[in-house]
Amino acid sequence: MKRLSGLIVLTAVVAVGCNRAEAPPAPAFTPTPHGSLLQVMRGVPFPQSNIVFDMQSNDPGKPVKPTDGSGNATSQYGGIAEYAGWNAIVTAGVALQETANLILVPGRKCGNGVPVPVEQDDFKKWAADLSAVGLEVQKFGEAKTYNEDAVLELAGKLSDACAACHDKYRNTPKEPEDRCMVTAATAAAK
Repeated sequence: MKRLSGLIVLTAVVAVGCNRAEAPPAPAFTPTPHGSLLQVMRGVPFPQSNIVFDMQSNDPGKPVKPTDGSGNATSQYGGIAEYAGWNAIVTAGVALQETANLILVPGRKCGNGVPVPVEQDDFKKWAADLSAVGLEVQKFGEAKTYNEDAVLELAGKLSDACAACHDKYRNTPKEPEDRCMVTAATAAAK
């Protein structure tokens, strides 16, 4: 009798499962900008770059002293192991790589409402350079080996990656009104 009851239940479950309508496919996702380039830069690469620059005076492998949450980038979350030390360096590297993706999302505007120059070859190259430096930062953090010379070199590469784009598209003659404007950037370069 138990076998018969079990067989009946199993048959019912299979019958219901086979007759269930398939769920509709999820709608296709299209990356859409939700903030200006200025907001993205202030929200992602600025704080993450400061974590990298902070390594010049703070070894991420050393224990962090508890703080009240104020102070430099390293001490901000120093009491939470998952967010401090080498993990912070790895995360900063990943965030810098992802920034390159974010700034190339079509349709994003600069803080002054001008479209981000995502079609410009130099802009794409500099985004790729930022991503490459981010990968170096990530690998440096994963290696967990502090070397002051390597930190200085890495900070210099990051600074150069940011400056390349800033020198043309951010530090324009009439900033902030003409930021991201290819014509203003070209005039500034002359």
